[in-house]
Amino acid sequence: MTVEEHFAALREIERRDHEEFVAMIQGWLSEAVAAGDEVSARRHREHLTRLEAIPKPWEPQQRAA
Repeated sequence: MTVEEHFAALREIERRDHEEFVAMIQGWLSEAVAAGDEVSARRHREHLTRLEAIPKPWEPQQRAA
């Protein structure tokens, strides 16, 4: 396995783990909304916003202009 293949495999594992974590938080959000728990729903929405904002190594990096 080349170094590039190794890094690609690690990025794939990281991506999959992140997507599973986001799905778990989205599930908690859905449960909170269904239960009418606005405080928890807000907290989960904010968490999802923070997760969306973090840089993801598996996505191409945009260069500053």
